[in-house]
Amino acid sequence: MTLRDRISLTWRYGKGLFLIGAVYNLVCAGFQSGGFSYTFMVDSFIIKTVVTAITLFLMKQFSDRDAIFFYINLGLSRRKLLASVIVIDFLVLAILMAIMHLIYG
Repeated sequence: MTLRDRISLTWRYGKGLFLIGAVYNLVCAGFQSGGFSYTFMVDSFIIKTVVTAITLFLMKQFSDRDAIFFYINLGLSRRKLLASVIVIDFLVLAILMAIMHLIYG
């Protein structure tokens, strides 16, 4: 399995989480552009964990139970896919906050 295939499958697995996370990240960046605050940065990461937990719960409740076997048959672990999606989502928020700090801080 190539890196391109793995990236494609990770996007396919976590598309809902990525899209909700992107909206949240853009809203946080918009608020930070009004005036930079370190407390808002910490609060945004705390709220991000709550939003991610709620999103993961809803994804698990409304997902097709047989769809995970597609990834298992390809040799991909559900935990590894989920961990990579969460890490990428939080890294995007951290990079976005660092950019806001460099521009407005």
